[in-house]
Amino acid sequence: MADNSVSPICWDLVPYMRGRALDVNCGKTPIFPHFRPANELTDSGLFASQSCDCVFSLALEPKDIGEWWRVLRTGGYFCLYLPVAKVKPEDMKAAVWELGGCDLIECRMIEDSFFHVYRKEPKVLRESWKEPKPAKTCGIVRYGAQGDMIQASSIFPWLKEQGYHITLYCQPGAGYDVVKNDPHIDRFILQEKDSVPGYLLPEFWETTRKKYDKWINLSESVEGTLLAIAGRPNHEWPNAVRARMMDRNYLEWTHELAEVPPPYMPKFYSTLDERAWARKKAGQFGKRNILWSLAGSSGHKVWPYLDAVVGKIMLELRNTHVVLVGDDVCKILEVGWEKEPRVHCQSGEWTIRQSMAFAEVADLIIGSETGLLNAAGSMDAPKIVTLSHSSEEMLTKHWKNAIPLRQPSGVGCDRQPCRQLHQTWEYCNKHEPTGTALCQASISASMMWDAIASVMEKA
Repeated sequence: MADNSVSPICWDLVPYMRGRALDVNCGKTPIFPHFRPANELTDSGLFASQSCDCVFSLALEPKDIGEWWRVLRTGGYFCLYLPVAKVKPEDMKAAVWELGGCDLIECRMIEDSFFHVYRKEPKVLRESWKEPKPAKTCGIVRYGAQGDMIQASSIFPWLKEQGYHITLYCQPGAGYDVVKNDPHIDRFILQEKDSVPGYLLPEFWETTRKKYDKWINLSESVEGTLLAIAGRPNHEWPNAVRARMMDRNYLEWTHELAEVPPPYMPKFYSTLDERAWARKKAGQFGKRNILWSLAGSSGHKVWPYLDAVVGKIMLELRNTHVVLVGDDVCKILEVGWEKEPRVHCQSGEWTIRQSMAFAEVADLIIGSETGLLNAAGSMDAPKIVTLSHSSEEMLTKHWKNAIPLRQPSGVGCDRQPCRQLHQTWEYCNKHEPTGTALCQASISASMMWDAIASVMEKA
């Protein structure tokens, strides 16, 4: 991190510093590790026009800003923290105004310096910092993947009903993708992984929470708290102790942390175009469609008897199609089904939003503890989930039409549900014949088939 002269505004930069960021005239130490240091006299010509997402400086004069404005892309942010003893705020504003379209979105005095943030925009000059501020504000932090964000979505409607303007701090990627159309969220602040170094997150949170009337930090609300992480004390607890202390429903716990009452309303919000696409796909496939999510966030959430059950579906449910979805890695689980006309191999082809939109029109949804199954939990369609590290109480308690499958009593892993996160196989009992987790391998193909048949016979 840079020297103390920048500390008053370092956390104010977080909303603007995604992507390729420059710190101009910082010397050798930029304000954040992912910022590239740049020298005003020698480096501006190294950057192509519109090649940077953020330009920051605490040492620029109005006459020198043109080249750095040139390298900033449209929609990017020009952030300045300058002492009024050297530069007058009105002079800097006038200089930026002459360069073309922009919006002055932040304009504040902090100690003896001014903090300006300009967003580069085409053909418009405005000062949105002057617009009226929301009456009630709520900041929510939730870094995580699809399932984490879907669980967090349950608290947004209540907060919005109470009149809060909601800002969500999250990471770009699949987690953001599944909530980006949630109508209850007013502003997203995307933080790339480690853009704020982990050891500085507490300081960032403590400073940022003061900007909001209500502050909800859901970081490690499930992972680390209800699902133990290797290296933490609760990971070493006896399994029976974890069961007593950590067997809490994820949705209920999220609501408690947010001080939000029931009902529990996790929801994926598809767009009109996504729903039309999903209906069209369903019509092209078959009269009845089973959507099968092949793997979760790790290899420990793979169920090993897919081929046997899909084969039985092909033989006994002749008007039924199976749609296989997952990320690129899941393509290996689809091998052998590419030429079967009633099996549609879409892993790595469909986005997570497409898979979730298709879940809304599927006749049955199957999978392990994946983000897709979390999104489907509030949907009317029946769903079958193979439990791994979670219990029914933790995961499926408030799901609609859910059939949770877990290893039979006395069979398989003696720790299931272990309530542990697994990044390696060191702490997970492995079923060597299938190469999958023992808890998953102990859920037999016949158990899955019986669950499928019970649903499809009623359809």
